[in-house]
Amino acid sequence: MAINIETAINNMYALKNRGIRYSMTGSRTGVDGTGDCSGTIYDSLRKAGASNAGWVLNTDSMHSWLIKNGFELIAENREWPMKRGDIVILGKKGASGGAAGHVFLAVDGTNAIHCTWKNASENGVYVDNEATMPYSMGWYVYRLKGGFSVGSSNVTNGGAKFAKGQSVTLLNRATHYQTGQSIASFAKNRKYTILEVKSVNQSNSKYAYLLSGIMSWVLEQDLG
Repeated sequence: MAINIETAINNMYALKNRGIRYSMTGSRTGVDGTGDCSGTIYDSLRKAGASNAGWVLNTDSMHSWLIKNGFELIAENREWPMKRGDIVILGKKGASGGAAGHVFLAVDGTNAIHCTWKNASENGVYVDNEATMPYSMGWYVYRLKGGFSVGSSNVTNGGAKFAKGQSVTLLNRATHYQTGQSIASFAKNRKYTILEVKSVNQSNSKYAYLLSGIMSWVLEQDLG
């Protein structure tokens, strides 16, 4: 079964919106209102079509499981152009279980969603700039081979204003991506190629478009 990364990302946002708290001793997946970094991403990928490992994986055990599920290691301890859907495991492979590791899921070229402990009052699922991640632990970047599946919501015609392969401009008035995170100013007033189209019913838009470069979904109303 193909993995739909959009489903995984949406599940992480759902956990964020529920306000789950960070814990390594509860369900770890969010089902009981608590989760940790690897448990929430494992469960999100399971909901997106990944195989059942038989237990809730920790960061160290995710490496081989990701490979079995169609991901490939594209970078190890070096810079890379981050794209939506990239999974980054931090911590030395073979010794990154528990607090010795971390994992996050990229939502665009600069931001990632993850379950983390910041302090006693700030812990749970957050969207943070990837530059704030603890890269000093070492890191491994995994990406689905051939890009990622966006599921059955794709459309190729109908009432969409733009089409797959078309060049569009992300307008300056745009404030948020279709998935909810804020759009950085540097991404606006730039041209992108449409990679995928899907039907939505959000704000003033009936369609959203996955754009190259930023690998993020943008509402039709924010494109020109």
